[in-house]
Amino acid sequence: MRIECRDLNVRFGAQTVLDAVGIDASDFRAVALIGPSGAGKSTLLRVLGGLLAPDAGEVRIDGQRVDFSERALLAHRRGVGFVFQTRGLFPHLTAEQNIALPLVHVHGQSPEQARETAHALLARFSLDQDAHKRPYELSGGQNQRIGIARAIAPRPRLLLLDEPTSALDPELTAEVLDMIHELQADGQRMVIVTHEMGFARRACDQALFLADGRILEAGASADLFSRPRTPQLQGFLRKVLEWVP
Repeated sequence: MRIECRDLNVRFGAQTVLDAVGIDASDFRAVALIGPSGAGKSTLLRVLGGLLAPDAGEVRIDGQRVDFSERALLAHRRGVGFVFQTRGLFPHLTAEQNIALPLVHVHGQSPEQARETAHALLARFSLDQDAHKRPYELSGGQNQRIGIARAIAPRPRLLLLDEPTSALDPELTAEVLDMIHELQADGQRMVIVTHEMGFARRACDQALFLADGRILEAGASADLFSRPRTPQLQGFLRKVLEWVP
């Protein structure tokens, strides 16, 4: 897979959130978006997934330009899975229903086929005992893992994750990251906004560093973490890695 962005600009009122962003990422399993809070990481993820149209610039996936007209975006979104920081599940639905109903109403599967898919995914990730529980009956880690299962149920070509371990304790964070790593090993392509620097360094083969709405460094994760070139990335890594063994 190849993701290209050229001169992306996004403004919210008078504030420029993305400023002439350019990306050329190819042959990756996982791309980590790292950077300080407010850098524009989540906004960039929303543009890639077709949830937000840029004010200027273009996005291409595997050479095909993303058309940001509403009708065209419906088809684009069907090929993308999303996992959000919090509140990703429908609170009135069970875990099984959260996975199955979008397959029926968005992707056109029969109810029987959708239930089979949901059962298989819940069993695969050791969540089958939680199939009939609602989000308030589950831990934060279980909710996120079910959210990931829902996102991959229609077999998207690209999975986008926005801080999927936000507000989780270390044990639950590890469960979610293990699940994401397993999906990578199975060939799922993904872009992940994360503050888990160890995961970004070891489990993501490429990384993009954003600061002040611009991509200041991009390349192999190992290179960015071991040989940061810009003062901004050097300072960022000093702060976030100070207490990491």
